[in-house]
Parts: sequence; C-alpha cells; structure tokens
Amino acid sequence: MIKSIFISFILPDYFYLNQTSLSLTKNLVTATLKSMSILTSIMEKQVCAKFPSVIHPFLKHVFIDKKYLTRKIGNFLLNQLEMKMKKSYLFSYPYSLVIDPTNICNLKCPLCPTWQDIKARPKGKMDKKLFSTILDEVGPYLFAINLCNWGEPLFNPELSNMIRYAKKYNTVIGLSTNLHYLPDKTARELVESGIDIIVISLDGATQESYSQYRRGGNLSTVLKNIEKLISYRKTNTRFPLLIWQFLVNKYNESEIDMAREMAQKLGLQFFPSPMRTHMGKELLLPLYKRVKENEEWLPLNPLYRKYPDDIRPETKTRQTTCKWLWNSTVVNWDGSISPCCGVFEKEWDFETCYGGDKSGEKNLTLRQAWNSHRYRLARKLVAAYIKKSKDLGSIVQQSEKEGLICSKCIRYGFLED
Repeated sequence: MIKSIFISFILPDYFYLNQTSLSLTKNLVTATLKSMSILTSIMEKQVCAKFPSVIHPFLKHVFIDKKYLTRKIGNFLLNQLEMKMKKSYLFSYPYSLVIDPTNICNLKCPLCPTWQDIKARPKGKMDKKLFSTILDEVGPYLFAINLCNWGEPLFNPELSNMIRYAKKYNTVIGLSTNLHYLPDKTARELVESGIDIIVISLDGATQESYSQYRRGGNLSTVLKNIEKLISYRKTNTRFPLLIWQFLVNKYNESEIDMAREMAQKLGLQFFPSPMRTHMGKELLLPLYKRVKENEEWLPLNPLYRKYPDDIRPETKTRQTTCKWLWNSTVVNWDGSISPCCGVFEKEWDFETCYGGDKSGEKNLTLRQAWNSHRYRLARKLVAAYIKKSKDLGSIVQQSEKEGLICSKCIRYGFLED
C-alpha cells in the first residue's frame, strides 16, 4: 500500500518550508536558488535522524541532475502558496504522485481490502502508454512518484520500463513490495531501471510471526529475494536504497530487535512502523469503531501503539487538515483518480484521466481532473472546515449529496500521513 516510508523520506512536503520568507512575486531565479539551499538544509536536518548512513549520498543522488529542477521548485512554491490560501482551483500541479501499476496481489493480509472486496474495484495492470502520457504532462513538475498502492507492483511486466521512462524527468521513484515475485530477469531490470527506493514489507523475523499477517507468504523466499537484489546492485553503490519496513503488531512485537539485527546484517535500513486499522475502512468508520474491530492486531508496546488507550467514540483520527487535495493525487491502474491513498472503492473516485470522466467527457488531462468539480468542491469543503466558515454546513450537505468521500474526513478525522 501507498503508506510506504519512502514517501516521508523523499517528498518536499515532509520538509515543509514553514519559515521561508520567499515570495512568488520576487525574481523566480533568485527564489529557486534560495529554495534549493533551504530545501537541502531542511532535508539534512529532518532525515539525518532517521537514516544517518544514507542521507548525504542520497541528497547528492537526488540533486546531481538539475534537469527540470527550476520548474519543479517553482511549481512547489506556487503549490505551497495555493495550499496556504486554500485555493479551490489550482494553477500548480501536484508535486508528488501515487501511481498504482496494478491492484493485483498474491497475499491475503487481514487488514487489506485488496483480496477481501474484489468487486469494489476491477483488477488490472496499467499499460505503459497510459503511464507515459501521464508523465509527459506532469513529469516536469514532480519531485517523487510512489509506484504502488493496492497491489503488488512487481506483477506489472512493464514496471521497469515505466521507471526508466519516469527517470528522464529527474523524479525520485520508489515502491513497496512483499518481494515474493522476483524472477532473476525482473530483479536485474528493476535494479538497472534507476529506481531510487525499494521498501520491503517484512513483518516478522520468524516464519511463525511473519505468516500471521502476511498470509500466504514465505519468509525464506523474501530473504532470498533480498539477497538477489543486493547481488544485482552495483559494487560500492547504495542505490536503490533497500528499506525493511516492519509493521509492528501484537504477534511480532517481540521480534523487533531480532528483525533489526537481521536487517543490519543484510545492509538494509530498518523501519518499524505501527500497525494501523483496516486500510479499506480508514475513511468510512469512526476511529473508535475501527480500533475496537482491529484490537487483536494492535501492539501492546506503547512505543509502537498508534492509538491512545483512552480512545472515545468522538475521537477523530486527525483534526488538523488534509494536504492530499493540494499536494498529491492517486492514479489507479486504469487512469481513474482517487483523492488520496485511503480510497479503495472505485465509487469514491473523482475522475478518470485520458479515458473519460464521470460526466462523459473524453480524454481528460491530469490538470483537468485536478481541477474538476469534485476536486474543487473537496478543497472548498476542507477549507471551510479549517476556517470554521459559516458555509460549512451547506458545503458538507452538498458534498454528502454528491457522494464526496472527503465529507467522511470532516466527520471522522483526516487520514493520517
């Protein structure tokens, strides 16, 4: 799923320029140079604490090719201004994308809807032509692409070709995988494609604990495939970065130290991440009900327990804001657009780019979808909520009438980053 650690590792949004005094009314070249300096400085300060052994070579890796960089940073600054002003129509493009190469998966994880609700979204694989068309439009403005959401990305035979195509736009690319399907040819092509980060979902140090959540998975298969990736990686290079993501749950929390030691021996960055509630229900049910339903999976260790023990029916997931509607978007395998990574059912999609939207128009561009009626209404809704506007009630009513998923966030709390 889309909540890979690499998103918080590489997206400029993670290094939010709260203190910058740059103004878009100033000379764009001067602003760009200052922004590059500030961005790099903040990246170093924020990320060093997490991955000190890789941060400096990673920054060098990201900024060594400055192609499109002026355009990207100019778009980023405009985007931040439009978000701060809570504009509903945006002149900026999203500066990060989630693109799902496929929503087909080979495992049956209990808190993932992909295998449980097969009718909610048709299964398929994105073709390279659609991918290329999208990148040709928005690629020059993107800092990062996450090539996964509801499926196993390695099942798309065009994946490596897609990555190669996207790299010409100097975009940082990562994906999350359970790493069960990795033929030699796929491993070699993936490493050679230029991908920057591969997050490996590995939630256990023993087969017994691992198979509790990754049902249908085999720990030894994943470990062998990790070694395969390492062997194909060029000598004395750190890229792609390989990150072991360990979802901490009640069945594996006793193995965190063991897993960390295994990761260190393999040369992987280790990232223990708290288990969340059912991913298909995060936007549809109140937090209290979700925690109650999924309590059997949530860890007992307070260091890795995401939700408070004294949670109440009125407790919201997060009460601040949603940045998805301004910063990023999700493109599913068929070109349909979801407002955020938490939207599983196709009925909640906003539009479809390069294939027809819900009103019957054909060949909608990503920008047209980005500023469609549903997107503008969603931004107005969130803006009214944050500003405590007197029009909030009527906007909520209109949103619910039109079946806008974002009205659920107003009621239950925004999806956490």
